[in-house]
Amino acid sequence: MKTGTPALIVARPGHLRDAWRALLMATPLIGQVHQADDEPSALSVVQSLRPRLVLLDSNLPQGGPWTLLQQLKTDHPGSRSVVLVCNLGEQARAEAAGADVALLRGFPAERLFQVIEELLQQMD
Repeated sequence: MKTGTPALIVARPGHLRDAWRALLMATPLIGQVHQADDEPSALSVVQSLRPRLVLLDSNLPQGGPWTLLQQLKTDHPGSRSVVLVCNLGEQARAEAAGADVALLRGFPAERLFQVIEELLQQMD
């Protein structure tokens, strides 16, 4: 089994989640990659597995990842989070909820690699 930082992807099933999983699995410092479809199931994973890196899509059922972000920062302040947002309003909301990084849709894939590397280095 691969060892390293546990990660969680919170996104609806589909191409985005599959691409994020492939990217995380190709990152040497990432260990197990867990997935959740929505905020309630993600909260359960966070409580039981305590992932150190969480990637969230703002386009979740029931209005987005805002409660999850707040709980993550309160209960697990050492965890790092990246949120994919649709607009500047969501970007501000993600940052206010405690996201370490909020990226606007359409960013280059290379930028996500850079962000993940930077966040993982902050954990050392």
